[in-house]
Amino acid sequence: MVKRVVAVWAFAGVLAAAGFASAAETLWTEDAKAAMAKAAAEGKDLLIDFTGSDWCGWCKKLDAEVFSQREFTSRVSKSFVLLKLDFPRSVPQSQELKKQNAELLKKYRVEGFPTIVLADARGRPYAKTGYRPGGAERYMAHLAELRRIRVGRDAALAKAKGAKGLERAKLLDAALAKIDSSLIIGHYDEVVAEIVKLDSENKAGLRNKYGAMTALTKIRAAAQRRDFDGGIALADEALKSYGETGAPAQEILFFKSLCFYAKGEKPKAKAALEAALKAAPEGPKAERIKLILERVFKDAK
Repeated sequence: MVKRVVAVWAFAGVLAAAGFASAAETLWTEDAKAAMAKAAAEGKDLLIDFTGSDWCGWCKKLDAEVFSQREFTSRVSKSFVLLKLDFPRSVPQSQELKKQNAELLKKYRVEGFPTIVLADARGRPYAKTGYRPGGAERYMAHLAELRRIRVGRDAALAKAKGAKGLERAKLLDAALAKIDSSLIIGHYDEVVAEIVKLDSENKAGLRNKYGAMTALTKIRAAAQRRDFDGGIALADEALKSYGETGAPAQEILFFKSLCFYAKGEKPKAKAALEAALKAAPEGPKAERIKLILERVFKDAK
């Protein structure tokens, strides 16, 4: 009798787990256009999961610890429409799906898995994240915090509608301020172009800021296609146009160093890193640069 009760409870558990899994699966779509249409109709944002479902260990951990948990599945659809863009190695996919996923991988400049992109219903991204330890409850809090970036963006854009000149430029800059620079170029180009135009004399420092950001995107693209000489030339041009000090210059010099290092020119790579540190001693990459100089270039001459 005891064995029978145990078996019944075990079977019920299997059924519950299967039902729960299928419920979690129904939250996701692989159709980007359908996801955007649904998000627009329901006034929600997009949560885009770039994953390698059958080979990526961290992707599997994110699925197991967060995406399959009730704390996530029961709450996430209140704010987000879920779009899964999978890049499997053994699971068959249609050519249409492969094309869609490859285009979006490039569009959002995804370089590793898992990458989670949060975007508005138009597909304009405002945050990027990935696997984080702590389980579903903590991950939901993290998503809520990131979503406030979009709320702040929209509030600043609304304020900018009634402003002109440098005041408008500053409000537009405020709208983009908390968005990762890798998500701005290619998605907010009209806003960037207007900021640069409004601050054409660089009185607020915005012309140089966004000009350097645009240049950095081109330098990264050159490096990715292994055109290291082209990347270095673009970096020099950008430094000449937008200055050799400040956080934007630090970013440009950092990637210039990477190009030199990829070419095997370690002394020049070290010199570029040292210039990057000098450009912004308290800049966003300062600590990372110090660490690289200490561990990688200690003996470079």
